[in-house]
Order: sequence, then structure tokens, then C-alpha cells
Amino acid sequence: MNASIRSVAISLTLAALLFACSDSFPPSTETEAPTTTSVQSESEAPAEPQSSQVSDATPARPESPTAIVLQPDEGEVLLLRRPGGGKVTIKVDPQNTGSMRVAMGTQQMSLGYRIPLHRHEHQDEIIFVHQGKGKALLDQEEVDVEPGTTIYIPRGVWHGVENTSDEEAEIIWVVAPPGLENFFREAGAPPGAEAEYLTPEQMEEINRKHGITVRAR
Repeated sequence: MNASIRSVAISLTLAALLFACSDSFPPSTETEAPTTTSVQSESEAPAEPQSSQVSDATPARPESPTAIVLQPDEGEVLLLRRPGGGKVTIKVDPQNTGSMRVAMGTQQMSLGYRIPLHRHEHQDEIIFVHQGKGKALLDQEEVDVEPGTTIYIPRGVWHGVENTSDEEAEIIWVVAPPGLENFFREAGAPPGAEAEYLTPEQMEEINRKHGITVRAR
């Protein structure tokens, strides 16, 4: 178990550094603009802007990238609204870090569950197998995966994962830039919430909205 934990830590650290430092994803102007506006308003009219600053004191996300630490039981938990979909936990995304460069989370897969063959229009993805064994499909190549396996998927590449072991599997996903986390928010629901399974038509619309294309194997 210690070796597995170290593998996870190393993989996530490398992934975060890879995407945070990559020239492929320039710094978001969305995080820079509020800072510039705030400085100007303070210097030009200190009295009035204070009132408007108070009204904007609770933004949807931090104004600039912020370091965070999440314990094992922390994160945004969602139950996927499809048979056997399992649980997704969003750990890192723009809402809690302010960074528009990367998002990360975990997904639990029940026995026999298969993430369908699909591709992302906008994100590169890394999948790290934390628990369980199975098969991954990359384009037409099928490979066996086990705890410690790391899979890198460039945007536009067809991929899927199936849990073929006799226990629940868990994968860790990292995407850059963010976006997959918002797909999970629409395809899932918080534990305890009244939510029905999505129809194929609803899933197709959610996939389209988030730049995901699904096809049969």
C-alpha cells in the first residue's frame, strides 16, 4: 500500500507540473482581469469601490491560483446517473483552486463496469489505475492495466477502460485544461439527491455540450 500511495503521489505531482508549466496552455486572462480591475478601482476612487468590492467578495472561484490540500475524504462527491456508474470525486478544479490549467479527481468502477469508448475535443487526459485490474482501449489497441498503470491520452484519441477484476476498481484522472469535471456535474448528482437515471438522449446531449464523442467498440 505504501508503494501504491507513493506511485500516486509521484504521478500526480508529475502531471500537475507537466500541465502547469506547459506552454500549450497560456495563463488564463480570466484570472488576470479581476486583479487589474481591483487595483485600478482602489487607486482611482477608494471610497465608492469598497462597496462594490464587498458585493463581489464571494467569487465563484479564487481570483488567482491558490495552493490547497485535500484529505482522503474531502472533495466534491457525485454519483453517476447511469446503471453501475459508480462514484466520482472532484478533487482539484477551477472552483477550489482558481487555476484554469488543470482538473483532477477519482472515479470508482463497480465489477464489470466499462467507461465507453470516447474521445475529448478539448482536453488531454492522464488516467492512473489506483485499484483493481482491467483493460484499456486506445484507438484499436487493447492493453491490460493494473494498480500503478499510467495512461496518457491526447485530445482526440479514442479511449475507454473496463473493470475486469473481481473487486471494485478506482482510477485517478487528470485533465488539462479543465472541463471533464463539469461533465461529471451534469452526468451525476450528490449523494442523497433525488435523481433519475439519464436517458440515452440526455447523455448524448451532455456529451455534446462538453466536447465528448462516444462510439461503440
